[in-house]
Amino acid sequence: MTENKVPRIDNEYLKEKRKKQLVKRRRRQRYIVIVLLIVVILILLYMFTPISKIKDAEIHGNHYISDQEIIKALKIDNHPRIYAYAASDAEQRIEKEDLVDSVSIHKGLFNHLTVDVKEHEIIGVTSEKSKTVPIIESGKVLKDFKGEIPNEAPYLEGFKGDDKTDIITALHKMDRTTRGQISEIVSTPQKNQPDLIKLYMRDGIEVVGKIKTIADKLKYYPSMSQALEKDESGHLKKSGFIDLSVGATFIPYENVKNEKGSSASAKEVQSGTAIEDEAKDDLQKALNKIKDDKDDKDNKDNNDNKETKDNQKDS
Repeated sequence: MTENKVPRIDNEYLKEKRKKQLVKRRRRQRYIVIVLLIVVILILLYMFTPISKIKDAEIHGNHYISDQEIIKALKIDNHPRIYAYAASDAEQRIEKEDLVDSVSIHKGLFNHLTVDVKEHEIIGVTSEKSKTVPIIESGKVLKDFKGEIPNEAPYLEGFKGDDKTDIITALHKMDRTTRGQISEIVSTPQKNQPDLIKLYMRDGIEVVGKIKTIADKLKYYPSMSQALEKDESGHLKKSGFIDLSVGATFIPYENVKNEKGSSASAKEVQSGTAIEDEAKDDLQKALNKIKDDKDDKDNKDNNDNKETKDNQKDS
């Protein structure tokens, strides 16, 4: 019978193996301790050195409120620690400003703040006790406003009650570029047209219209203005105004007689003259071209969208 051979365990080999494992384990533990020490030191350096002190703030979205006003409300002059800085309290302080709608403050990795501001839109200005004050999109008049009034905001005169609400709604519907072309809007109600208004544009042209339709019609104003013949200085060769109250026509002043004691917008148009008809035709052609160009663009966009959908279905 064959005798079973039992392999002899090499004690020296096992001891050496355990020794190497122990060395590796101790080395690993040493590395962990060193890393933890470095992390603790970095945290202490961050917490108790100027690295964590807020040095500046990057501000976005403000047009009417100055950076200095926002920084003052942030209260970072004494360079507080960024990890202990109460951002929500600062947001509430900034939102107390009449022109501020909302604020979001983001803390950077080290010592930097980013402030995103959403402001109310100033859509007009008016007079309150001999003081020019702004009107925001909600219709609120900021009577105690102490900042700088933006030059592009149109001045509103003579609006009360529902008419005031309606003209603010109309201005809010306009984009900033269109609204910025208006210098002044005056309420000029007539017996048969209670919502009639007169607009004084910044290029010197006067426009007559109605509150509830002016926002839609005025978006074509740049093309209307360009369609009128002007001299080298930019003034109209034929002095007159654009009437948007019904349709869109240009009325030369030489064809208008003033009613005694009436406002400028209450002028009675004498129709039927060759000059007036020619002026009306010129503006109407321009308006028709604007409409045709818009229709062509809309049709092209619709065709492109349809073609894209068809391609997606095929694929």
